[in-house]
Amino acid sequence: MAGTVIIVDDEVQLVKHLEYLLKREGYQAIGVHDAEGARKAVLSYFPDVVLIDLKLPDADGTELMKELLQVHPQAGYVIITAHGSIRSAVDATRLGARDYLTKPFDPDELLVAVGNAMRDRLREEEISVLRKAAGPSFRRKAVGRAMPSEMPDYPSSAMKETLIQAQLAAATDSIVLLQGESGTGKDYLARFIHDRSRRSSGPFFAINCAAVSPELAESELFGHEPGAFTGARGRKRGLLELAEGGTLLLNEIGELSKPMQAKLLTFLDTRSFTRVGGENQITVSARLVAATNKDLHKEVTEHQFRSDLFFRLNVFAIRIPPLRQRLEDIGILAQEILAQLTAEMGFLDCPDLDAATVLKLSSYDWPGNVRELRNVLERSLMLSGPGTLTLAAPGVSEKKGLWSYTVNFPDEGANIHDLTRDMKRSLVLEALRRTSGSKQGAARLLGISRHAFAHQMRSVGLED
Repeated sequence: MAGTVIIVDDEVQLVKHLEYLLKREGYQAIGVHDAEGARKAVLSYFPDVVLIDLKLPDADGTELMKELLQVHPQAGYVIITAHGSIRSAVDATRLGARDYLTKPFDPDELLVAVGNAMRDRLREEEISVLRKAAGPSFRRKAVGRAMPSEMPDYPSSAMKETLIQAQLAAATDSIVLLQGESGTGKDYLARFIHDRSRRSSGPFFAINCAAVSPELAESELFGHEPGAFTGARGRKRGLLELAEGGTLLLNEIGELSKPMQAKLLTFLDTRSFTRVGGENQITVSARLVAATNKDLHKEVTEHQFRSDLFFRLNVFAIRIPPLRQRLEDIGILAQEILAQLTAEMGFLDCPDLDAATVLKLSSYDWPGNVRELRNVLERSLMLSGPGTLTLAAPGVSEKKGLWSYTVNFPDEGANIHDLTRDMKRSLVLEALRRTSGSKQGAARLLGISRHAFAHQMRSVGLED
């Protein structure tokens, strides 16, 4: 666990011993021997942990800690002394000390105290970052549906295949590249992978690269040291460092500037970086998931995205299907979203989704994908209240005019039969939409008998 520790003690040999011990564990350790040295060191290094002897030649350790807390309250303070008493321990902890060690102490005891103070420091910094999650740039969890404990049982073959690939990705620590249109659920799938990986107990962070200015992107990802630029008064850990042991989602990675693409490539090759304005190399173990709604291969061809970074990211690529290609999932998907919205809005009961409502939802092509579906359901829930949900989405229930169907050349694993089935299903749903759910009318529109229309519905997975 990398971090900076300042040792304040007038015993020169003890300070040297503690410096050696802490450096061996990977910490940056700076020893000083009096209160004046401590004041200068805190202003210069902005430490994570400060060890303070209770009896110093020019100050009382507890009073010095109170003073340093005013200057650098983010640090964890540990009192060490050869003159321990219950009263001094109570006073020190009441004033802000994380721990209290009595000399002579075991080296392992000291390392545990420093490690605990360091973890508390990182946890507080993580909470500080998460409090900014109300803004568009950061969020702790993917916005959308609650993560189910079991594998979601979506009927569509497209989503079944996507989730199988996600499970395979979760079993490794490889970089994952999620591709798909805006609103298809890339955040959701990144969280799905994290929660089923060996890093599930670690943190999950996400950064929207499109929402962070190029000037701030380096600081947000890699952090900065005090004085690195105007306004950088203290040390800041970047999201890569905060995601240690967990997962960092780089959303809309196609929006990264060329200089940041180069810096990210260097990190991927070395797994280390320096903070802005820093000199020390920092190595972290954070799993990266990248996501984009852009065609990165095309971006490379047009020299908008580095080819070497694309090849580095494209280790395990998963394409998330748009909602119009998995309309048979609408019933389950809508119920999941409604359950979450009901809890968020404080309703006691989740409204029912009747067959007619599911049919209307399935008869729309959803250009905004799952995000648009969630917005429609949220608006409908607000206007309907408890009971049966009444759709409040004119665009869904009253869509008029021409109809079109886009055929994409089959990806690996698909074939002409899958494309034909999807197109036939879309035709059936469009006919039902135009006749307000009348199967007889839909059959007439398609120029087939009612019996033949029922057979077509069953063949594409729709109940007659």
